[in-house]
Amino acid sequence: MVKRKKSKVSMPASGAGLVRYVDEEGRGIKFKPEHVLAAAVGFIIIEVALKMGLI
Repeated sequence: MVKRKKSKVSMPASGAGLVRYVDEEGRGIKFKPEHVLAAAVGFIIIEVALKMGLI
């Protein structure tokens, strides 16, 4: 029977330098996704109203 040598090859890190943003919580203003979406829809409505001459 042939004995195989155990090679000590180190594999690269699975994270590959990626940052987990859940762990990187800092100070500052925090918005919920619903608030950002509502603000975007509000800006779109205002812009359409301005283009139509309603405001």
